[in-house]
Amino acid sequence: MINILLSRGILKENYMVEQLKSIIKKEHKVCILAFSHFQKITTSKKAYDGYYKKGMEYYQKMIDSFMPYGIKENQISWIYYFDDTKASAKQKIIDADIIYFPGGAPDEMMERIHEFELKKVLEAQDKIFIGSSAGAMIQFDTYHISKDIDYDCFSLQEGLNLINDFIIEVHYRRRKKQKSALRKMHRLTHKDIYSIPDDGAIIYHNNTIKCIGSTTQLYNHKGVIRT
Repeated sequence: MINILLSRGILKENYMVEQLKSIIKKEHKVCILAFSHFQKITTSKKAYDGYYKKGMEYYQKMIDSFMPYGIKENQISWIYYFDDTKASAKQKIIDADIIYFPGGAPDEMMERIHEFELKKVLEAQDKIFIGSSAGAMIQFDTYHISKDIDYDCFSLQEGLNLINDFIIEVHYRRRKKQKSALRKMHRLTHKDIYSIPDDGAIIYHNNTIKCIGSTTQLYNHKGVIRT
């Protein structure tokens, strides 16, 4: 298994392609799990389709993201919340080499994963998992949500049992609310903590963490190592 953790959809940036070209191959099939939409914003199937379906902005962004790796549009499948069944979603996951989790609402994405009975299916896959923002967060067995414009308070949440060795903070901008959340997480876990700013990424493979861009380690088991 290889986990690629992002804050933004930066796969097509030259420095990311240079790091990932030995991992993402032109023959790979990609499955995008389009479950991360905020219900308060995407209030209908029409609104959902207007964001994720062919010809729409996010759809084209994802097609463009994989083009530098030689992956064509017909190699990319989507699991659509309003269209797929439990069975079809499971089969698309099994058939893929790469599973992509979009950004958005991590807690709502996990609710839909449970609704489709996909948690154990995803956890059983020895594949490449790529996630942006919320899609990075849910790859951890337990993750936190820092207080921000979308969430009123800090919370701990259940994710996928794909990673449990360290903690991340996506969209890191040295905000007081982010720092407060990380202090809480370190007191609770004493795990290593990494910040992933919008230009950053982590490649996690064989218990080895590779930091890309401005990603950096903020805590080790003893405490703060960089402020």
